Amino acid sequence: MDNEFSHRKGLTFEQAEGAAPLPSQLKLKEISDDLKAKMWQVFHMSIDEGGGEFIVDPWDSILRNHHVERLLKPVDTFSKWKPDVFSEVKKDLFSNNYLFFFGFIQHVLRDRRCPEFIKQAVPVVLAKHRAAYRVIDGDTIAPFATQEEGATAQKALDELKAAKMDGARSHLRNAMSSLTAGSWADSIRESIHAVESVARTIAAGTSTLGPALTEIEKQLGMHPALKSGFGSIYGFTSDDSGIRHALLDKGDAKVDEVDAMFMLGACSAFVTYLVQKKRAAGI
Repeated sequence: MDNEFSHRKGLTFEQAEGAAPLPSQLKLKEISDDLKAKMWQVFHMSIDEGGGEFIVDPWDSILRNHHVERLLKPVDTFSKWKPDVFSEVKKDLFSNNYLFFFGFIQHVLRDRRCPEFIKQAVPVVLAKHRAAYRVIDGDTIAPFATQEEGATAQKALDELKAAKMDGARSHLRNAMSSLTAGSWADSIRESIHAVESVARTIAAGTSTLGPALTEIEKQLGMHPALKSGFGSIYGFTSDDSGIRHALLDKGDAKVDEVDAMFMLGACSAFVTYLVQKKRAAGI
């Protein structure tokens, strides 16, 4: 019960209930409401700096170019009056079209007059809200993950559901929710537990992953190199030079978003592999 409460404490109710299992980092072509709101706050603050009823440079030049080059509107219809400017920018930043949202932001970042505040704030906001896109090289927005990575995670959930491995599926969903919530250690721990749960279900009577993989190697004909490879990945989380389970349980391990993303992908792929090998063997 304590572990379950600890897991839920860092999540919204919707995340904890698994309403949207795929992590936001894997949801390409989507923009969360909280990301829209925070990004609008950042741009509004910068554009409104200095007060007054009309915008001044650099925003006058940046948004005038945006009006002509991106919106393809006549230059003489551009308004410097702040309510008009805010209305036009807000349409892009509160659009449900990710092309408008990220297209506008990248256009601003690539303008040589882009305010330093925007250059520094945008990457922070995207990372803080676990967006599926991040700033690369200072002025380019690119996917943080690939469509294939999202498909791998969803495939694992589907395979576990079909195999009726509810415990493992719950662990994997928790790993995804924790990744969206920014709880990196919790996500890694749950990803590992998903693999352990599947392995121990297949190799009944084993208590830890190592012995379970040894038994699975015998039962399913898993290649020794594959077993050794995943054993090494597992060692990252369990031996003295890696991240110990105790630290993961406390959420104190020195891991980051990239570590958690990798472990979710690796464990999702391995879980799918194990379930499909089990099915092929008729076990």
